[in-house]
Amino acid sequence: MPQFSSSNLLVFLLAGMLIWVSVNMLLAALRLNRSYELGPSRFIYPANCKPELCQDPLGFIRFISPRLVIFGLVGLLLAALMLVCELTQLLASLPDWFTQGVSLFLFLPLFVWYVIFINKAAKKFW
Repeated sequence: MPQFSSSNLLVFLLAGMLIWVSVNMLLAALRLNRSYELGPSRFIYPANCKPELCQDPLGFIRFISPRLVIFGLVGLLLAALMLVCELTQLLASLPDWFTQGVSLFLFLPLFVWYVIFINKAAKKFW
């Protein structure tokens, strides 16, 4: 049985937020691929870019959809890794700094990649 502490709650909060964002990314990709229309979303548009001002909506959908799926799946895997490390002794042979920090340090490149492809989308489609 895991011991609950303030650090555990922080990991659970971070994993929960990552799951929420990842699921929203996957749902946005699904919605885009079904309707081929740009609807309201907080996650997929570059800053201050309105969907109705997009110069090539179909090109944007083709550009952004696979990246949203990759982000969503990798985010869910990282959240699962965080929860497994926190709730089980499966990785007990590894040092604590590794099991507690690996997911966070793997999330940072994922987030940087997200910012890069959103900025590319802004330059290319708006």
